Amino acid sequence: MSRKYRRPRSKSKKVSKSSRQGSRKSNNQQNLEVQLHVSYEDLVALLRDELHSFGVEVGLMLSEKLLEEEVTRLCGNRHQRLSDRSFSRHGHQGGAIVMAGQKATITKPRVRSTNGSGELNLETYELMQRADGMPEAALQRMVRGVSCRDYEGVVDVARDGFGVKKSSISRGFVRASAKAVEEFSRRRFDGERFVALFVDGVEYAGETMVCALGIREDGTKRILGLRQGATENKQVVTALLEDLAERGIQTDLATLFVLDGSKALHAAVKSLWGRRAVIQRCQVHKKRNVKAHLAQKHWPELLRQLNAAYHEDDHDVALKGLKTTARWLDRISPDAAASLREGMEETLTVVRLGVPELLRKTVATTNPIESAFDTAQNVTARVKRWRDGDMRRRWCTAGLLRAEEKFRRVKGYKQIPLLINARDGQLIDTKRRAG
Repeated sequence: MSRKYRRPRSKSKKVSKSSRQGSRKSNNQQNLEVQLHVSYEDLVALLRDELHSFGVEVGLMLSEKLLEEEVTRLCGNRHQRLSDRSFSRHGHQGGAIVMAGQKATITKPRVRSTNGSGELNLETYELMQRADGMPEAALQRMVRGVSCRDYEGVVDVARDGFGVKKSSISRGFVRASAKAVEEFSRRRFDGERFVALFVDGVEYAGETMVCALGIREDGTKRILGLRQGATENKQVVTALLEDLAERGIQTDLATLFVLDGSKALHAAVKSLWGRRAVIQRCQVHKKRNVKAHLAQKHWPELLRQLNAAYHEDDHDVALKGLKTTARWLDRISPDAAASLREGMEETLTVVRLGVPELLRKTVATTNPIESAFDTAQNVTARVKRWRDGDMRRRWCTAGLLRAEEKFRRVKGYKQIPLLINARDGQLIDTKRRAG
């Protein structure tokens, strides 16, 4: 008979209650999950900040590695016997380099000559020790709204970083901004063709800054020059335009000038460009000047009539509309009517040239300059005390260059060839009438 054999069961070990609880606790710890409710924008900002801090530390380690590689190139590998060796290692000492807008300490290797001529200056260390980058970093941060007092708080100080106190940053900003002003004043414009020049004087920190801005044939904008003066007088404007002519702006070509109602601007432009200057009076300034002579209750009707004329495509119809508005103002305020009649036809120059409405929005006012100055004033909003005129010029230039970084091509830039043909055609007609 066959027997059925069964494999004996192994005796199970008794597990104590305390061990079961400990095992359960260990499993719970391993499976523990933590959820953080962080928005996508905050997460990106956190990663960016951490990566920047990490990058500074990696930069310091890389700097020390580069120094060691230069030493190896000069002295050979450690413990390597070289009969024709010219330099030998001479220990280490503390040093400092400039990185990420601050000074950071590192361990610098030393090398000396075998012929007894003394210690050798490492080229890599001298390049890293140059302080040119630190003022530039301070300038970039301060034009973005960081004050000298808050500079240390926005810089990821690496290890024993130093040189980020307000006094050091202030001196660095002065050097960097003075360098920016010098480079700005030396800009050359040889070979560049500007289809329109905007010139306007804007109040800045209690003084008048006269600025020139140009539009190239491809529709890009560029800050051309800046002059500081007590008022928007002819001497200041003439000095600005003469400086632009010396730096390559062509005065023998027909140019559209967008100006406000200042007689000094007109006189200075005419003295250099003569009949080649095609002047467009700023329509926004004209509205402000007329409104200043009128009671506030009449402003809506005034703006309605002026906007209808300025948006008209037919020059004769637009001029007729402005004359009708002037007659209406005669009954309300003769001074407002006189203000409107003064330079009336120059406010319609772009309409007479047949500039399409999209491009006309840009070349009919001095808004591009005022927009750039708004950015400059935002940059200097944290300045509490203005010490001298040089400080105003440095800050204003830094703010305008900051605005220039954000410039885009003007709206309707594809229509610029139409403006060029119409402008040059008017100049030819003017010469024929003069002849």
